[in-house]
Amino acid sequence: MFKRISILFFVMSFSVGLMAAVAGNGTLQKVTKKYRASKLVEMSVVKTVKSELLGKETKYDGKIFLANGKFRWENTTPEKTLLVFDGTTIWSEQTPPKEFGGPVQVAKGKVDKKTRSHILISALVGADLEKNFKIVKEEKVGELVRLDVTPIYDDLTVKSLQVLLDPKENTMKEISYKDDIGNLTTMSFSNVKFQKKEKKNLFKYQPPKGAQVTDL
Repeated sequence: MFKRISILFFVMSFSVGLMAAVAGNGTLQKVTKKYRASKLVEMSVVKTVKSELLGKETKYDGKIFLANGKFRWENTTPEKTLLVFDGTTIWSEQTPPKEFGGPVQVAKGKVDKKTRSHILISALVGADLEKNFKIVKEEKVGELVRLDVTPIYDDLTVKSLQVLLDPKENTMKEISYKDDIGNLTTMSFSNVKFQKKEKKNLFKYQPPKGAQVTDL
């Protein structure tokens, strides 16, 4: 569970915290500047996971909200899940399918110095991501720009990354990465909205009544 959440946090951190790692990359600087300047960013996301071990592909539809180093990720299909970082605590909520029943499962964890390093959550506040990753290639793909990113060290669960940017709209269109067991995850973003007001309640979380809560 913690490993899966760690990777998800890394990806979201990466999407808004690359500024420190790209001092020489003008395209990505413009994109991250736009995201970080907004009080609230809303976007639809389709996450596709191709499992090398199981030989199958699964798609998840959802929505992501970003604001001031906090985020909320709601998945609606094929299962209902929720991932919230309120600035201090990680919350992961999973609702069992109706046919199985049972209480909502909630996992929570504090972000301290140890876990901050492990899940790279520091990237959310623009920390030194260049100490862990570097951009090795940039190329145009039609009207978009693709960046290939690689980890500097071998002990990270994310082994390779590609980021697809729209330089005209200054938005991030896609992130794809491989983990340490060969699974390929692709996150495609659409309907990106930059709001002028933050909705603080989006980043507050209270486990539903009767939920089974465990610590990460």
